[in-house]
Amino acid sequence: MLTGNITLTDSQFESLKRDIVCSSLPFLSVEDYARITNDTEGNVRQQIHQGRLPIKAKQKSREKTFINMTAIRAEAEAAA
Repeated sequence: MLTGNITLTDSQFESLKRDIVCSSLPFLSVEDYARITNDTEGNVRQQIHQGRLPIKAKQKSREKTFINMTAIRAEAEAAA
């Protein structure tokens, strides 16, 4: 059991916040994913285009793109 207080640096806090958000949501928009990973939307879209980031299947090409966080977690668990 944890007792007492812990102090986090700003970078530790941001990392913890990112981990909590990424582990609890099945999908993130490109914009949110870029913000959480401190990347640009352009770089995220390029990673999607290169097949390096999985996305939620679209019914129409004009639908908003969402990063499939469930697939990323599954890939990470399989690699562990």
